[in-house]
Amino acid sequence: MERNVYLRAKIEKVGKILKSLGAEYGTEALRTTLACMLPAVVISWIFELDYAIPFVIGTLNASMTDFPGHRQEKLQAALWSIVCAVLTSLLVGFSLGNSLILILLITTMAFVFTLFNALGSRIGMVGTTSLFLVAFVMGLKPAHVPQFAVCVGAGAAWFYLINILHTSIDPLWELRKAIANGYRTTALLLRVKATGYDMNVPLDRLYHRVAAISIKLADQQETVRHLLLRERRYLKREGTKAYSLWLRAYVLMDLYGMATAIDHDYEQIRERLEPIGALSQIHELVLLVADGMEMASQKRGAHLPEFQRLEEQIQLILAGLQEKQRKQQSEELAMLVGAVGNGRTFLSSMEQLRNRQGDRLMEEFYAHSFDLTGFLPPLSAGVKDLFAHVRSYSPLFMFAVRMLVLFLLGGLLGELLSDMKYTYWILITIIVVARPGYLLTQQRNSERLWGTLGGVFLGLLLIFTFPNTYVLLVLISVLLFAFLLFNKRYYMVSVFFITALVIVALHLHDDTWTDVMQNRVLFTLLGCGLAWLGWFLVPVRNKVNLMPLATQALKAQHTYFETVLAYVESGEKGERYEIRLERKRAFLDLTKFSDAVLQSQREPGKDRPFLRKGDNVYRDLYRLHAMISSLWIQHNQEVYKADPLMHLEVDRTQRIRVFFDSLGEQLR
Repeated sequence: MERNVYLRAKIEKVGKILKSLGAEYGTEALRTTLACMLPAVVISWIFELDYAIPFVIGTLNASMTDFPGHRQEKLQAALWSIVCAVLTSLLVGFSLGNSLILILLITTMAFVFTLFNALGSRIGMVGTTSLFLVAFVMGLKPAHVPQFAVCVGAGAAWFYLINILHTSIDPLWELRKAIANGYRTTALLLRVKATGYDMNVPLDRLYHRVAAISIKLADQQETVRHLLLRERRYLKREGTKAYSLWLRAYVLMDLYGMATAIDHDYEQIRERLEPIGALSQIHELVLLVADGMEMASQKRGAHLPEFQRLEEQIQLILAGLQEKQRKQQSEELAMLVGAVGNGRTFLSSMEQLRNRQGDRLMEEFYAHSFDLTGFLPPLSAGVKDLFAHVRSYSPLFMFAVRMLVLFLLGGLLGELLSDMKYTYWILITIIVVARPGYLLTQQRNSERLWGTLGGVFLGLLLIFTFPNTYVLLVLISVLLFAFLLFNKRYYMVSVFFITALVIVALHLHDDTWTDVMQNRVLFTLLGCGLAWLGWFLVPVRNKVNLMPLATQALKAQHTYFETVLAYVESGEKGERYEIRLERKRAFLDLTKFSDAVLQSQREPGKDRPFLRKGDNVYRDLYRLHAMISSLWIQHNQEVYKADPLMHLEVDRTQRIRVFFDSLGEQLR
């Protein structure tokens, strides 16, 4: 019986994951699959396979460079992608006859294309896909290099043509998706935080799980701000279509503040609230709010009958907590007031969505011509910023040097094993596994190895089960879709499907399955070994950045606190964009520091006492951020007007100042 319950729970979890992936990446995965497979079939039928293969490579590479953005940004990425694809194909293709020139060329390209990350994530991915193309050209050894280069460039141009047409037909689809993703990730953050109110769950790793999700949430919020604010006139032209999205984004940022303020110190919360029987109620409340956030990710989720029933459950718990709060004082009262306030913030935000207040918000926004440039993510840097990394020996510069060394070793190893096919898989493995941080490199190594072994098994199973060529072609399309669906979220699963695809495709092309399997496994192992060795040859240590990042995060929290305190003391009401801006800056600086802490803890030769101190500083900074956000919410009278007790002054100002002094002393 227990086993059946366990299996049912696992199946439900997998179903939720697939549903979430379908909503987040399904449209793009399907679009890219069709953009690759349909032209490939037509080209192979009219011409031959030698034209179709580079075309598909160009299309797939271009799909990896597609980030949410406006038409001008996509056109810029298309230009970079096409030019780099054609030049890379020509240079590498014409160098194949001379091993010395080829190795010098690919090592130089590894260094330069890695430095492309200084120009922003979009151009940085163009550099990464260009490195993939280097490996593919070396592996395929095209007989007609100009023809190959033209087909690769045509594939990239084809993808961006489809992409820009999609954006022209439905200009707001990326914004809708980004907002929905933000709601889902906030729901995930709340579910993790709910474990803090469960006495049976240890707190050791809670803050690290919260940090990992917060880093992802920070990226998603930056995407929403970018799409919402970069082209205000463009959004205004969309009229009422954009109003509801504007409101949903506005509410999302408010609910982020609620999610941040939902805890302060879990050890103390457990100690104070468990004896009065409130801990389990707050645990249930947080989970219900997370379910509500999940529903709100849908376009009209707040109007669903299931959502109304969920609100009724939340109201019952809030009534119970308010009854308890009347009998408490001091810290217990403050904690209960905060929990009730957070619950009411959620209900109030959902009421905003139902009342469709987007028109008013948009009109106010345009009427006052608010300067929101501070909310925008930075634009792509220029070439001078790229050279700044070279002059300063930055972590990016050191990682570029590492990639140069790894491509040199990989190229030499490929020459030694030149009598074997597919040595270029060594370089492909290096590209996907090697990361600046040791933790991510090790994680990618493990995922690459296990995904490859599983994919080999699946590929062989498909070959022996379905010997018909046309059936295998259909299965290749399915495997490609699965790879694209999982690629950005679950790397090991994506490797599983792409390995199976490679086994089947190369078996159909010109090889036996035994050659493909042996080469894939052997060169994946060699590539993983080199990627691991690369960290020791040219290490990029996160530990050296901990102190500067901690100091920067503390300064940002102090500015955030002073802005909130000035608002509280002023007694004014209404929107305060400067608070939202400082909250955003404090949150981003906190996620940068937490990411460095997580990465440095897995580095070899680490200084454990120092890293424990860094971990403690991160936890205190996180609690400080939560307390400041809570102070802002608790002084927002719009939330508490329904209950006179909510006007009770719970002044945490002194405690926050003590926290600042303590953190300053730790850093000194």
